[in-house]
Amino acid sequence: MDEKEMEDCSAPLQPSTNGRNKVMAIAVATTEQPHQVDVQFADVHYSVPHRKEKWKKILHGVTGEFRAGRLTAILGPSGAGKTSLLNLLASRGSNWSQRRAVRGSLTINGVSCCEHPELFRKLKVCYIPQEFALMPLLTCRETIYIAARLKLKVKGHDENSRNHVIQDVADRLGLLNCMDTLTSKLSGGEKKRLSIAVEMITSPSVMLLDEPTSGLDSTSSNQVINLLCSMAHTGCTVVCAVHQPSSQITCRFDDLLIMSQGRSRYCGSRERILEHFKDAGYACPPFYNLAEFVLEVVTGQRGGNYERMCSKDSMDETSQVDSNKYTTCSTPSQWNSSVRRYAVSYWEQMKVLLRRAFICILRDNTLTTLRLLAHVIVAVLLGVVFYNFGQDASRVQSNIACLFFFVIFLFFANSMPSVQMFPTEATVFLRENTNNWYSLESYYITKVLSDLPLQIICPTVFLAIGYYITGQPLEISRFFQAWLICTLFTMLAQSFGIVTGAAFDTHAGMFLVPAFNIPMFLFAGFFLKLNEIPFYLNFFSTISYFRYAFEGMMQAVYLNRPKIEFCPIEYCHLRLSKQILGELGMPSVAYSTTAFALFAWILGLHTLTYIVLRCRLYFAQR
Repeated sequence: MDEKEMEDCSAPLQPSTNGRNKVMAIAVATTEQPHQVDVQFADVHYSVPHRKEKWKKILHGVTGEFRAGRLTAILGPSGAGKTSLLNLLASRGSNWSQRRAVRGSLTINGVSCCEHPELFRKLKVCYIPQEFALMPLLTCRETIYIAARLKLKVKGHDENSRNHVIQDVADRLGLLNCMDTLTSKLSGGEKKRLSIAVEMITSPSVMLLDEPTSGLDSTSSNQVINLLCSMAHTGCTVVCAVHQPSSQITCRFDDLLIMSQGRSRYCGSRERILEHFKDAGYACPPFYNLAEFVLEVVTGQRGGNYERMCSKDSMDETSQVDSNKYTTCSTPSQWNSSVRRYAVSYWEQMKVLLRRAFICILRDNTLTTLRLLAHVIVAVLLGVVFYNFGQDASRVQSNIACLFFFVIFLFFANSMPSVQMFPTEATVFLRENTNNWYSLESYYITKVLSDLPLQIICPTVFLAIGYYITGQPLEISRFFQAWLICTLFTMLAQSFGIVTGAAFDTHAGMFLVPAFNIPMFLFAGFFLKLNEIPFYLNFFSTISYFRYAFEGMMQAVYLNRPKIEFCPIEYCHLRLSKQILGELGMPSVAYSTTAFALFAWILGLHTLTYIVLRCRLYFAQR
């Protein structure tokens, strides 16, 4: 550091007047001032499952405090426990006293969250992880607009006031030049600033950020830290974990929490840290980067009396909880007891989420354009290969294969895109729900509703082309029966892809979908007649949705059908519908049963998806 930087670091920092005024303008525009919150934690221990019946300790008696109106940085080497501490705090203190993996105390303005878990629910606490997932098919403007619609209360915020807030936020974060750019095409710095923009709309009381400067150049890093500093000095409690900041960035921090090997080494004012380390036998060389010096000390690179830094006595006195010092912070009992978790009603949530879903669907080339185009191309291809086979008694076996191919194509063409796309959407959902944007119920209802148009259009287009060209019977009732089976099976396929994408990542899902479904279509009745399946394997046939889709198609085309007259050869054995269905051991159940079985599978998969998302929310908050 040069002399100017040393002088800057030696004096308390004040945010730029212009920056502070702009952040204050945003807070005023929202008409929602944050509660000033001091967060204290003492003797926090945290463990994670390591091996069978074994636990690995991550945090060892961490003690510290994050104060309102100050920017606090958590410094430490990789593996020090910075992210784990933020994750614990981001869980909003839920069930700390009941969780086997966590021990310690968490207090807000001197009041225990373990004894009063409702305290955090009354606060606006947002957590911005290092990998901040954004909807890739939304523009920057749309992303901020959706956040404003979901996070600003309808009462007191009309369209003009929301647009004013959006404009102020974009201006403060330097996003005006990229407002109409898709988030997938933003630079790293722009994505970081956008991630902060969507959370600062409602002026949160506590903002937690994990590595907000990672992957950014020095200019972008300084912009982000200056913004956080300005936000802190408006009353927000801002905490960020930083790996190795530059001298200029370090000088912007008000307080520091130093961690190493899962332990807190120092917690207090930045101005006092050099004196603190000097008392422990570590003197920082002149013009040396403060952050680098601290990291060298806690990692043992500078030798000396390192063991003293591990004792609680070495903690700065500012980290000790004193209930008499919260003179500028309101007590939790003064907060509005009727605070709701979500700013807008469930109906408003669903309207906004539906709008976002349809925007993404219309722009999604993989899930929409290519998917629809694939249905058209394959339908035409099937028509060319199996042209008029449905009217030819000599080609009944080939026509049966054609109908079975209908079923297989509809399943994989609709399940695989969902496996690829849904993990990203699920990550966005987890973040937004954790930060109290909307409920799981609102999200899932809109997800189901927004998927319906494509789930109807794709099989309809596919069947209309393929059914006609392959020469299936042109009877309205038969076509409707075939359409119902194809539509239900398409819904089932996409539901299967969604539940797989919700439970696993893309790579695992792409393997599991075909692996799980090979036994399903093996017992569908095409490769093996239904009446020839061994009794001890009947269970697999009973639960096979391929079996019900295939049999439903066969009954729609052949059940009670008049004799097939056209036979270009001397003798055609399979001309009567009873003979054709009998060759496959059908009908084994009524047509209505096949449709009901597919519908039951759809309900079951949706229920399973809901449970998976609920479990992921539960574990995300642990």
